[in-house]
Amino acid sequence: MKNILVAAAAVFLIFPSINVHAAANNPAPAEAAQIAKPDPTADPGVRKLSRRERRDAIAKLSEKYQTFLKDVEPILLQTELNTFLLLESDAQRDLYIEEFWRRRDPDPKSAYNDYREQYGEMLEEARQQFKYMTSDRTKIYLIHGRPGDRLPTECDRYLQPLEIWRYHHIPGIGHDVRLLFYRPRNGGDYRLWTPIGMGSSNESLQDLLSTEIIASYLGDLQRAVNAVFFESLDAMSRVSKIGFDCKDGREILTAVFQSQQNSTQLQSIYSPPKVNEEDINKILRTAVLSNPAAPRLVTGEVSTRYPGKRGARTSVQMTIPITRDHLRLNDIDGVGYYNVDVSGEVLKDGKMFETYRYKYDIPAEQAGETIPIVIERFLRPAGYVSRIKIIDANSGAEAIVEATLDVPAVQEDPALAARKADGAETIARIQSNFIEGESRLRLVPLPNDLLTGLHHIDTIVTGEEIKSVEFYLDGKKIMVKRSPPFALNLDLGEVPQARRVRAVGLDANQKIVSGDELVVNVGADPFRVRIVSPRIAANVQGNVRVEIDASIPEGKTLENIELYLNETRLATLYSPPFVQTIRVPADLGIAYLRAVATLEDETLQPAEDVVFLNSPEFLQQVEVHLVELPTTVISRGRPVLGLTESAFTVKDEGTTVKLAKFEYVQNLPLSLGIAIDSSGSMRDRMPEAQKTGAQFLKSVLKPGDQAFLVSFDTQPVVLQKWSRQLSALHAGLASLRAEEATALYDAIVFSLYNFQSIKGQRALIVITDGKDTASRFSFDQALEYAKRTSVPIYGIGIGIRANEIDARYKFGRFASETGGNVYYIDNVVDLSRIYNEIQQELRSQYLLGFYPPDGVQAGSKWRQVSVEVTDGKAKTVRGYYP
Repeated sequence: MKNILVAAAAVFLIFPSINVHAAANNPAPAEAAQIAKPDPTADPGVRKLSRRERRDAIAKLSEKYQTFLKDVEPILLQTELNTFLLLESDAQRDLYIEEFWRRRDPDPKSAYNDYREQYGEMLEEARQQFKYMTSDRTKIYLIHGRPGDRLPTECDRYLQPLEIWRYHHIPGIGHDVRLLFYRPRNGGDYRLWTPIGMGSSNESLQDLLSTEIIASYLGDLQRAVNAVFFESLDAMSRVSKIGFDCKDGREILTAVFQSQQNSTQLQSIYSPPKVNEEDINKILRTAVLSNPAAPRLVTGEVSTRYPGKRGARTSVQMTIPITRDHLRLNDIDGVGYYNVDVSGEVLKDGKMFETYRYKYDIPAEQAGETIPIVIERFLRPAGYVSRIKIIDANSGAEAIVEATLDVPAVQEDPALAARKADGAETIARIQSNFIEGESRLRLVPLPNDLLTGLHHIDTIVTGEEIKSVEFYLDGKKIMVKRSPPFALNLDLGEVPQARRVRAVGLDANQKIVSGDELVVNVGADPFRVRIVSPRIAANVQGNVRVEIDASIPEGKTLENIELYLNETRLATLYSPPFVQTIRVPADLGIAYLRAVATLEDETLQPAEDVVFLNSPEFLQQVEVHLVELPTTVISRGRPVLGLTESAFTVKDEGTTVKLAKFEYVQNLPLSLGIAIDSSGSMRDRMPEAQKTGAQFLKSVLKPGDQAFLVSFDTQPVVLQKWSRQLSALHAGLASLRAEEATALYDAIVFSLYNFQSIKGQRALIVITDGKDTASRFSFDQALEYAKRTSVPIYGIGIGIRANEIDARYKFGRFASETGGNVYYIDNVVDLSRIYNEIQQELRSQYLLGFYPPDGVQAGSKWRQVSVEVTDGKAKTVRGYYP
């Protein structure tokens, strides 16, 4: 049997197109395409060093940093080398080395870097095992790690000394990979055998031949190759000389065959392991570096003062004046802004103590002749060196300012100390009253943010009556804690969604004493009212203290909060604290408290909250939500206007449902979100994106409409919260900067989160020029969240090529699943045209609404919906979660 296998391996060498091992060792076509395709990760804002500049910069480094570069050369990306050599101080280099290892650590949040430790061990092993640190074996050892098996083979009669390494998996090549190393005939260290041809001559096989076999064929290399690898010992066995005479002949032939099959992929064997390359230049955003090509920005002298303290740290306030005429004005739809970026370093004893960044966006109408740039840091009393880089974001002009800081110990202002003491006394008094009162249970609030995964749920319990606590999630009991601490770790799921958490305190007889509930992931809509206490009240009568909390939108004024018992209004509250004691009759039975908050702005609907009293255990809350379908009707490529309700048929899981709502949205208020990619690759496109964005907002927003702005690079950031003020939205656009990576999926989830609690006509516009590279959420998680929110997404892809199939497919799914649209343009100047198309569609929609059929429970599975129309084709969301 062995002879047959060896003979078969020899046949493979003659007919290399027979791909028996392809499934095991070769990547799928898509993977191979990714290998061959260059990775366009270069940051356009980073200066590229020439080969000579790199050589000169390395020569100027101290031995410590030259040694670092030599040690990590096999895994060092050219982008990383360029960035490292741009740094100007040892403090910056030390910080960057830490970042270098963090990028490669499988758990970057851990204080212990496993990758760095393992690489150090392999580096020492390589020094001991291999002759040269620049050899092929050393490089592959350090890049791909220790092989699963190393097999030294000797077949001196025919071949040079060989070594076969086996890896379970090598990215870009496949599984069960064999690498063949040979010692050249002219001496030196082992080399990796990489066949350069697949033809009948098999010229690359000549490198493996021994001096003895070549001499026996009088130097005729081709005859020697044929004799060793392809000629059989006899006509019956078809066994090659290697298969017959060499101890590990089968392994040698298999390694040769695999190397031939993987000849293309082996060209990338020395490529360093992949990292997030858009993260590499992050340090350049905070490091104070001079750009020789940048124009000089004229500033005044830095002045320093120490106005106060925070704990043990002293407030250090540095002011740098800039004459307004030295800055370039950025015009956003007729309104001017000065945009200044600041990066700073604080060094202590020559080491980096901290870095920081600031962005200043100053409306021209508020700027004086001199614009003071004020920077405040909190430092412990000691000596420091401050280095500050100031850049005019509109002209690129820059200045670097250095100052020595002798930070003193500052005594706290007596008036502030007195106010703190009064505040502490007040808190103590409130806490004392709370503790000395009746037994109560409160849930510790969670952050008003996107919450997923595991979170700690804690409670505050006072009094002596509560002996156990029941925890509920979305109405289902999940745990009972019968002894303190009354807390648990709760998994909120992978996708952010509204979840209701309840905690119920029970006495020794399992009767309800008190309780609380909270709802997470309810959105960023700032107008909300909540009855804080009582939340859960099973047996309430007599005097009851009701505490209410209200969240008011920025720039809005609360008119009042009305408190009702059932439908009887008991009190109207106009200013905090919103506390009222009411009397609950002993014979009232099951009842409910209702708080209604109203703003002075009549365009905003009141906010409400309801709490049930005296319900047996829990009064089951049946929440039936109206399902809204924003629908566009298209015929011959244009929106169809003026249709009536009778023209539409809505089906839920294939069954026709009755419409409970029908509105033509041309005159309905619009709630619009715009998320703009601000990664480094958008740098040259940003001015046009700001200009067209301002024009779009000006043309699309009507009285009563509102919008918000989000920018995203490595993470999404709100530039402007919900606002009806065009000037505020334009100011948000003016603050856009282009830098770092692209967290597209996080931006979509984050933006959609802002639509929670927003009803009516809604839309999200997402502008990006590339695929996701930095998100915490996966594509599937982001798509799932988009389906849950049912907000139409309009995607605009700039410069995303037609052959970037995966990026286009995923970006398009967000639009198709939510009833929006996706547009691909090559130039940012086309944004204006796309905005016009989106505006026409948004002002030509119909808002259809229906209630889910009886028996459909909240939180059940995804339900598919479809809309049919008598004239044209309807485009809407594809389904909903009840």
